[in-house]
This record gives sequence, C-alpha cells and structure tokens, in this order.
Amino acid sequence: MVPVDEAQPVAVSRKRAQTRERLLGAATRVFAERGVIGASVEEICEAAGFTRGAFYSNFADKDALVLALLEAAAVTQFEAAERTLTQLSTAAGGLPFDELVARAMLQLGSASASDRATVLVRQELMLHAARVPSLRAPYTAFVETRTRQLRQQIQEALVAADLEFVLPFDQTLELLTAAYEFDQNRLLFGAEPDLTALRALILTITRPRGETQSARADG
Repeated sequence: MVPVDEAQPVAVSRKRAQTRERLLGAATRVFAERGVIGASVEEICEAAGFTRGAFYSNFADKDALVLALLEAAAVTQFEAAERTLTQLSTAAGGLPFDELVARAMLQLGSASASDRATVLVRQELMLHAARVPSLRAPYTAFVETRTRQLRQQIQEALVAADLEFVLPFDQTLELLTAAYEFDQNRLLFGAEPDLTALRALILTITRPRGETQSARADG
C-alpha cells in the first residue's frame, strides 16, 4: 500500500486558496474599470491568468464572486474597527478621553486606509447586490453577524474606558457608521481621508459613565 502523504491535502488547500485570492484580486481590478455588469468571467480569468475551469471550481457564477468580494470587504472594515477598539481598551485608564480618541482615530485611519479604486468597487458591489435578490439575504445575514460581534467589542471597550454613549446604543452605532462611510465616499471624488468629523462626533456623543447631560454642560 502506498503511504498517504499527509501534507498533500494541506498543499492542495493552500493552492486552492491562492487561486481564489488571485481571482478575487483580478475581479476587483476588472470591476473597478468596467463595473460588475460590464465585466465578463472571461475577462476576470484572463486578468488572473486562469482558465474558466479555475473560476468555476471556486465560484458557482459571477454573483457568487460578488458575494465573496462583499464579505471580504466587510471583514476588512470590521477588522479595522476591532483593532481600533483594542487600541482604545488597551490605552484606557491613564489617558484623557480626547487623547484616547485621537489615538483610536490614528489606528482606524491606518488600519482602514482605502484608495479610490477600493471604495469604487465596494460601491459597485453593493449596488449589484441590492439589485439581485439572491444576494441580499446572505450578505445581510453576514453583516448582521459581524455587527453583533462588533457591538459586543464596543461595549467592552466602553466599560474598559469607563465611558458610555449619550444616545441609545443602536442610534449611536448608526451615526458612527454613517460618519465613517461619508469619509470613505469622499475618496471617490479625489478628497483625502479625514476622520476629523468622526472624531468630533465621538467626543460629542460619549461621556464618562454615570455623568448626566446637565453636569457635562455645567462643566
């Protein structure tokens, strides 16, 4: 009997993962130039240096590729937020609140740095998913799962820093997300990233735990 090479499945899995990543990268470039509707599977394969067979061994169709790209983009954004919250939690306790926020914004800006093409593709993918019913439910479920995880991390970071939000938690999260997305979308028109508004918002809607609005105003 020929001995089984235990390393072989790992090698095959690694190669498949690399093929998938190359296809995702090629699709991002092609979508940025031609859009989702205008791009063909053949163009994506040519850009990646693969055959159609390699494509269909990784994705059922172009919509499945779009979903994978959307999920990957969401993971990148959530991971940037998670690293920022870790920075906030780690530094909490010995620094003034405005210094904590300044450090958190520096971390977020570094971790989530995007270029125009990245933001353009992200918007293109979102619009496509909104138009295709089969993509809405799985993408929404994926984002909701990651959002629940992020909510827990935000709450833990607030406790570590002995802070709380002035507004209800869900409303605050929506405002913070909107401010961040606004800054990202400015890149589409050539503006430089600037998290000043997000920082100002955080300083406005966050307070020491237990402090009342009237006490804050008197201070």
